[in-house]
Amino acid sequence: MKKTLGIVSTTYHLLVFLFIKEIYLKDSQIDLIVTDKTPYLEEVYKSGRLNPYFHKVLFADGRKIKNPYKSAAVTFLESFLYNPTTKKILTGKLDNYEDVYYASPHVPDEIVKEIGKTLIRKNRNVRFHRFEDGFASYTKAPVSFINTEMGQKLYQKLLGYDIRKMEHELYMFEPYLAEADISFDKIRIEKTPEIIDRVIEMAKNIFAFESKDFSERFLFLGQGTANGMGNPETYQSLIYEICQKAGSNNFIVKPHPRGAYDKFDDTISVYEDSCPFELAMANGVLEDKVLISYYSTACVSGKLLFHSKSKILFLYPLAGDSFNEKCDYEEYFGKLQETCEGIYIPRSREELFRLIEEFSCD
Repeated sequence: MKKTLGIVSTTYHLLVFLFIKEIYLKDSQIDLIVTDKTPYLEEVYKSGRLNPYFHKVLFADGRKIKNPYKSAAVTFLESFLYNPTTKKILTGKLDNYEDVYYASPHVPDEIVKEIGKTLIRKNRNVRFHRFEDGFASYTKAPVSFINTEMGQKLYQKLLGYDIRKMEHELYMFEPYLAEADISFDKIRIEKTPEIIDRVIEMAKNIFAFESKDFSERFLFLGQGTANGMGNPETYQSLIYEICQKAGSNNFIVKPHPRGAYDKFDDTISVYEDSCPFELAMANGVLEDKVLISYYSTACVSGKLLFHSKSKILFLYPLAGDSFNEKCDYEEYFGKLQETCEGIYIPRSREELFRLIEEFSCD
């Protein structure tokens, strides 16, 4: 039986990997690594609720990597002789794997880099497969964890390992949405009603999920703005305007875990739930809601994973000065509107407020 490893750092990663597991890995012995990047996922790991679904579950504590920016000499030694970092961060031993699945929209993080180079040294035929990490995977070209020309040449010369041949696949729910520079071979994650039901059932058990309903019609999902906010005033003032237009008794905010500017005054109610937001969408409690965000992945993922019928309002055209990061997603969002029903992108405040008034009367 093939040995396969999955690496997940967010609840969304885990949900996507459950789809891949059910569709493509039926004949594999699957181990899972959960990283420290999402505190709630660390709690899930400690609960033991993942154990029934995988052969072995390990935890990778990236906080133990004191210096991810290592010198060329140290990187060389760890790549080709011995890597103490992998042993340090993991709660158990890595096996010899034929296939590894992980998510990264651009450059893999330090945990994937450490594990990846260790696995290559253990098995020079190991293959790496990328899977989507929300809309960033559709707009940012994937870069290998062996990402320098010199590093790739050394792996080829010393180990006979060509990362470009051993990692070239990207699993996505809607490959059609990907921008032209996403050069990996794009594989569509095909979902049937039976697969969706199985994933939902597993996810409910893993996350000990209970649907949390609320009466408000409009829900704003905050953005991860801890290090990416150019103009917080625009970001917040528009939300206050929407609340006023919708009515404070009809509007609620779900702060982003890294949303430094998702704290509003007491006129705005807060939606708090540690379980994956996608599961709430899958469970049907949000079907009559209007989800509002600037360009939050969570709004889209419910539609891509579970065919949610919630209406979505994306506000990014009205707040171009708010974000330091790239916000030119017109190609992606244009295709998304063609693919999924119920997505709206107002280009002016007048259009936005007209839609809010229209949806209030639905």
